[in-house]
Amino acid sequence: MLILLLGYLCIGGGLMWWAFLTHGEPPLVALAAFVVAIVMLFDDHRDERAGASGATRTIRTRARELWRNYVTDETQAMRVVIAMACILTTSLIGYVYAREIVVRGWQLGAWFICVVTIIIALMPPARPSFRITKVEIGALGLMLAALLLRVTFLEQVPGGLHVDEMGAADFALRQVFPSSELTANPFRTGPASQPTLFFYLQRLALALVGNSITGARITSALAGALAILATYGTVAILQDRRTALLAAAIMTTYHYHIHWSRLGLNNIWDTLWIPLMLLAFAWGWKNRWSGGAVLAGLALGLSQYFYHGSKVGGFLLAFLIWWLWRQERDTDRLVVQVGKLMLTAVCVASPIVIFALLDPVPYFERASVVFAWSPTNIEIETRGTFDLVGYAWRQVWNSVGAFVAVPDVTGFYGPGVPFVIGVAAILFVTGLLWAIFKQHWVPALWILLTVVLGGILVTGAPSSSHYVASIPAICWLIAIPLSWLAERGHSRLALALLLVVIATDLVFYFGFYVPSHPRDLIIPFPTGF
Repeated sequence: MLILLLGYLCIGGGLMWWAFLTHGEPPLVALAAFVVAIVMLFDDHRDERAGASGATRTIRTRARELWRNYVTDETQAMRVVIAMACILTTSLIGYVYAREIVVRGWQLGAWFICVVTIIIALMPPARPSFRITKVEIGALGLMLAALLLRVTFLEQVPGGLHVDEMGAADFALRQVFPSSELTANPFRTGPASQPTLFFYLQRLALALVGNSITGARITSALAGALAILATYGTVAILQDRRTALLAAAIMTTYHYHIHWSRLGLNNIWDTLWIPLMLLAFAWGWKNRWSGGAVLAGLALGLSQYFYHGSKVGGFLLAFLIWWLWRQERDTDRLVVQVGKLMLTAVCVASPIVIFALLDPVPYFERASVVFAWSPTNIEIETRGTFDLVGYAWRQVWNSVGAFVAVPDVTGFYGPGVPFVIGVAAILFVTGLLWAIFKQHWVPALWILLTVVLGGILVTGAPSSSHYVASIPAICWLIAIPLSWLAERGHSRLALALLLVVIATDLVFYFGFYVPSHPRDLIIPFPTGF
């Protein structure tokens, strides 16, 4: 088996050297993947055997043990070799075609096969038992209710297309598998520096549903409904099921989430990918099942092909891993699960990461435009006075106040109210302060990261498009005081407040906002198809 590994490394090294000679630049991601794969050796049964002794072993000792297991266990060795082969394949596909705007399309199929293969290779054979309770059935019911609220009357509600929606649908129809043999490279960015792979999903929806506003928006409605279930699972595993069910109920009817679930853009996927990566890793860690890390790596990798707000999830996942490890200090489990997470994520995301490294201008173009702290932007916003202190204060105030005081300023939504209204605003602030007091750091950090990355650092704060990633955390924090009331015997009061929050959001969105004819949602579906 060791000879097989060395042979594979020679072949892989030869391919990397060939790429260097033909393209002039070393494939850095493929090289990094090799290093990670060599260091990370897998033990499918380690999670079940790990106990308190794991906290006392050093990483060096564990590495030696893993190496001995590797050279003596051909099954484990083959799993590692397969994982390395998948990473090398996706990395080389990304590297060779990084500068190609259009391709023949087989690259997407090859990438998909590699992703499925690495998941199968790294997934442990044993799976922990999972029992569906009445609470989970209730969460499924909320997901179906959310789907109904999001998929009905997509042609008319919230109105016509936004100009960005029209551009996305037009790009999907004209560039993704048009009548010619070539298609848009799925591992680059397209309009407004958005990853192209999302437009493949939209193209599929348009082909199935028809060239219409409904076809352009249906994927967002589905993602928004699935996000309810993902949010429930995340809150349940990190806090408790009652708070999770309350958060899912609030998110089901939350006006902000409903709206973005009804737009044909990729922003709403942040509310699915971020909870999924947190849920998968936390559930796998607590059940000593490394398959959760594989699924978390899959969610982390896929999120790189959607809206850039999902980058918040990477920071949250890193914090969650550290927080979970700190409670038990099981280094053995940490090495195994983080290794599997990273290998999966690298395999999935390497094509677009390599594109960003080799051709950074189109990838970071939008980020450079909206970056708030360039001298040019500061001078424009302060009308030539370059009042840095005043500008900084306004950025911070608008970004922090977006939740309960400062309305969204963009035409994507522009509801004329902040993100949280009515009783929910009081519950949100209460929940945030209580989370900090009780050291429930994940939702609080979630809000902080969104404020910094989606508000303070970008122009035009607050923009609803940049805060979508925080929606699960908003609903989580609103649910915390309601759960506290129910826990102390005030269930009727908690239920009454929940109904008030639900009614407020539904009445506002469908009773006031939609009839007001939002100013930028007026464009018809593009013609000529």
